[in-house]
Amino acid sequence: MKQMKIGDWNLEVDVEKTKDFYQAYHQITESCDCIFCKNFVSAIELIPKPVLDFFRSLGIDPTKEGEVSEYCEIKDGMHLYGGFFHIVGELISGPDCWIETSEEVSHLATNNMIEINGFKFGFTNGVRSLPDGFPNPTLQLEFEGTIPWALKESYK
Repeated sequence: MKQMKIGDWNLEVDVEKTKDFYQAYHQITESCDCIFCKNFVSAIELIPKPVLDFFRSLGIDPTKEGEVSEYCEIKDGMHLYGGFFHIVGELISGPDCWIETSEEVSHLATNNMIEINGFKFGFTNGVRSLPDGFPNPTLQLEFEGTIPWALKESYK
C-alpha cells in the first residue's frame, strides 16, 4: 500500500492490485449493453488527458468494472455522466463525499470533491456494487463529468 495525498484526502492505495483486478475484469459494456454505457466506453479516449491520468494513477481502467450513468445532454453533444469505480485501499482521513441527511437518505456532496479538467472526484468508504473477487480493503471513487457523444448511432 502506498500513501497518497489527494486534495483533502489521505489515502492508502494498492495501485498494482487495483490495476491487476481491472486488467482481468470485463468492459462495462459486457454487463450492460445500453447505448449510454457504449458511448462512455467509446468516448474514454476523448476526455481530457489529466482526467485519464488521474484514473490510471489509482490503477483504474475507466472502461471496466464501474457503475456509470448518463444523466442528460448538456449542450452541443456533451453529456453529463456520473458513477463510481473501486480501488484497493483505505480512506485514512478527509471528507466522505457522501453526506447522510437522514437514516435512509444520503446525497453526493459536490463540495467534498475535487475538480480536474471539468470532472469532479471524491472518495467514500460507502462501497456499493462491489464485484465478486475484488480485493480488500476497498475504497470507492465517485465521479461526475461531461463527455462527448462518440457513437455514430443516436440515443434519441
